[in-house]
Amino acid sequence: AQAATALGLRVSRPPLARGRMLRVLAAASVARPLPCKPPPRARAMAATGGAAHSNAKFKIGLCQTAVDFDKSKSLENVRAATKRAVDGGAEVVVIGEMMSCPYATKYFRQYGERLPPVGAAAAAASPSEADAPTAKMLCDLAAQHKVWIVGGSLPELDGDRVYNTCLVLNPEGAIVARHRKVHLFDIDVAATAKRPAMKFKESDVLSSGDSLTLVDLPWCRIGIGICYDVRFPEYALALRRRGAKLLIYPGAFNMTTGPAHWSVLARGRANDAQCYVAMVSPSRSRDPKDYQAWGHSMLVSPWADVVVEGEHEPGVWVAEIDPSEVDRIREQVPTTLQKRADLYVPYADDADEEAAGLAGERRKR
Repeated sequence: AQAATALGLRVSRPPLARGRMLRVLAAASVARPLPCKPPPRARAMAATGGAAHSNAKFKIGLCQTAVDFDKSKSLENVRAATKRAVDGGAEVVVIGEMMSCPYATKYFRQYGERLPPVGAAAAAASPSEADAPTAKMLCDLAAQHKVWIVGGSLPELDGDRVYNTCLVLNPEGAIVARHRKVHLFDIDVAATAKRPAMKFKESDVLSSGDSLTLVDLPWCRIGIGICYDVRFPEYALALRRRGAKLLIYPGAFNMTTGPAHWSVLARGRANDAQCYVAMVSPSRSRDPKDYQAWGHSMLVSPWADVVVEGEHEPGVWVAEIDPSEVDRIREQVPTTLQKRADLYVPYADDADEEAAGLAGERRKR
């Protein structure tokens, strides 16, 4: 059976001292993300497992599905799209953000689910239909089709908190990783002659995650983010520095930010991290009163070429990923070896500025 190592990394902010050292924590083949927040200027702590990667080519399926106010219809759309992706040869299936919940803060608690723990055996951890119908469907689909699933995202209920959470499942149907959206989507963009206004504040309801999430697939290591996480190159670079060759972002950009930034950010992160980048959206709602997703699910190569891009309607696209191409690009353009740790954050030592009380002002700029 294929096995995974799900890696959770707790990080406050990137360590800034020269000659920094990563403290390596041994992990089992499946490790729970580390939820604790380190003290200021704490070293990043990376969990690494013993999974070997073949570096062989594999196929990824991007599933852009319609979201309905009736959760059962949304889930049926995901089932059908997953089957299409598998029939097309996909070995990893990715679904869009909030795939079973209308994208509005007023719905997040209503559609939220209490999720089983990461790392337990598939049978023991199988979520109930009543408590977590979306999670149960994902487990069933992964086991039925014997594929890896990056399950878009759904509202996760944990105590009195709500998280925007992505589950990763292995071909046995076990949940091997859980990524809670790190950067919450709080924006207030004024209308112009060329674009509509957009105001959204996820933090009214959602809490943010505090872990990097990496998963070892048989072919390579992948890093997970959700939507707004893609706007932060530091996050993508942190995943790359910990071995990711494919970055996956379920997302739901809107009609203001989507046309302007969706493709730019996907290609930018691919170029920054020299990784493949997959961004998968729900399809655009036909109800003009509903949240209008941009769609355009896409895969970008480590050279920042667009491999495949959809439109806004429901669809499934299957494409090949070659992890060895990542190695070639990084060797030909060795930016990691050329960074100037003496000049700029997150690599430079700003201890002197902090002592002078200037670091905070510099960060504001």
